Amino acid sequence: MNGAPVPLLWLCGPSGVGKSTVGCEIFSQLERAGVPVGYVDLDQVGLCYPAPADDPGNHRVKSRGLGAVWPAHRDAGVRCLVVSGGVETADQVRAYAGQVPDAAVTLMRLRAGHRVLVERFLGRGWRPDLLDEVVRDADELERGKLPGPCVDTDGLPVPEVARLVRERAGGWPRHDAATLDPAPLDPAPLDPATLGSAPLDPMPPHEAPTGEASTGETALREGGHDGVRPGSTPVLWVCRPPAVGKSTVGYEIFTQVNGSGVKAAYVDLAQIGFCRPAPAGDPGNHRLKARNLGALWPMYRDAGARCLVVTGAVHRPETVRAYADAVPGTALTLCRLHAGPAELARRVLLRGAGGGPTIPGKALKGWPEDALLRFAERAAREAAELERVGLGDLCVDTDGRTVEEVAGLVRARAGGWPA
Repeated sequence: MNGAPVPLLWLCGPSGVGKSTVGCEIFSQLERAGVPVGYVDLDQVGLCYPAPADDPGNHRVKSRGLGAVWPAHRDAGVRCLVVSGGVETADQVRAYAGQVPDAAVTLMRLRAGHRVLVERFLGRGWRPDLLDEVVRDADELERGKLPGPCVDTDGLPVPEVARLVRERAGGWPRHDAATLDPAPLDPAPLDPATLGSAPLDPMPPHEAPTGEASTGETALREGGHDGVRPGSTPVLWVCRPPAVGKSTVGYEIFTQVNGSGVKAAYVDLAQIGFCRPAPAGDPGNHRLKARNLGALWPMYRDAGARCLVVTGAVHRPETVRAYADAVPGTALTLCRLHAGPAELARRVLLRGAGGGPTIPGKALKGWPEDALLRFAERAAREAAELERVGLGDLCVDTDGRTVEEVAGLVRARAGGWPA
């Protein structure tokens, strides 16, 4: 890349301190200000487990994951990149920075006192058994000598932490920084009329390559798991409507598989597509996501992954084929999850109250009830459209079932996936 290095702001700190939340806030501020910006959560580009014994933090995979998705963001024209992810040593920082040699890296550590850190971590509702380890890691970071400044987050709202981070990073990224609007995201754009008028999946039609079709495309035509060829790598894609639980179910499948001793990889497509502004002809950023999926999979495969779980929104067969062609040599099974309107509304309201997983870019917590209900109505309309189109090799109804039950049912209906 010609020209000056691209500014990269890396937020680090202990688990639960708010790295992803603050990173998303800075990304959103810059997006609203019209600055071309990208965001990468390092955990989301390193989900390939079990991790090796000599690298339990999976830093080798995560650093390579950052390097894998950086070119697509850079080529999309971002003027700055926000990254969040834990790191413990200066050597690890150098390893990550070596993957983005044309970026100017600024490391910023977030900290919180024990009481605040415990409250935040437990508030996530995930792995409370790790709390003691989290506190120990936080204390170790306090004793360490990571390069870069530190921001104390105790008692501060997220926008204020974001402001302090950028201020202490020299007005990062120094692109009209004084004009940026620090206000939190406003859910008001969730107007039913606006949502209803937007095309579901406006990616331009995919141009199939000449010659023999890819394994993934053949599997799509021949029918999911029935089309898997011997020796091809199994890929399971769990798709939406919104709030149906695709990320939760997909991650549960991933956890079940690697828990059985099979090394598996997981990609949430939404998490590898944070790049704004999106192209006018591809508002879903499918081209960027497909390119990043294609860059991540060989890295995961080389790290020992024997299968891949993917979650993400899709509505049209040509979009599915574009993703399938990004991972040649694989056998793709597309599973559509279904939930009725009442169940979708219940789940949306639950997330609005703070329930469900905390995933960058997917937070509904704190939204007004009327906005949540409009979101639920949109999800129901998209569910009905998916039912009409019949997209997918199989469909699993999630109503009245636990996440574990749905995950088990998906795998069973996919022929005992990844068998």
